[in-house]
Amino acid sequence: MKILAHNQNISILQEKFQRYNDLDVVLVERGLDFQGVAYVFDMQHLEEVEAYLQSLETSALVIYGKKNQRIYKIDVYKIVYIEGFSKEAYIHTMDEQYEIKEKLYELEERLFDYGFVRISKSLIINCRMIESLEPLLNMKYRIYLKNGEYVELTRNYIASFKKYLKMR
Repeated sequence: MKILAHNQNISILQEKFQRYNDLDVVLVERGLDFQGVAYVFDMQHLEEVEAYLQSLETSALVIYGKKNQRIYKIDVYKIVYIEGFSKEAYIHTMDEQYEIKEKLYELEERLFDYGFVRISKSLIINCRMIESLEPLLNMKYRIYLKNGEYVELTRNYIASFKKYLKMR
């Protein structure tokens, strides 16, 4: 979450909405300029802002993954990428890895509306976790992710990736 507010209100808002930091939303206090999609609010209606943030938090899709013989609930917005192998797939978050039973093609369809796109035969990434792109030789790209890792976008998936991100 990103908060744009007047200087006298920023610390109050950051403390009040701290639990929603992982949400992909921009809050802009009325009267400030911002180019992009945002939730505009004023300080007299903070209860409405909190209700909106709660609705975003509860509507987030979850996937169940296994780690160390335990099953965990994983919010899709915390997923950096999903890596598939022959019979299993692995979810990578900023600092954890979980095994899941779903097939990549099933996850690709299920997560498309949440910002996920396939970049190779064995990888689906969360586009919200892209830090930067680097063109490589042979019409490939290296995608740097917010967790410090990088993955490669293969030639077969460039057109669909660019279309998804509305790139030329």
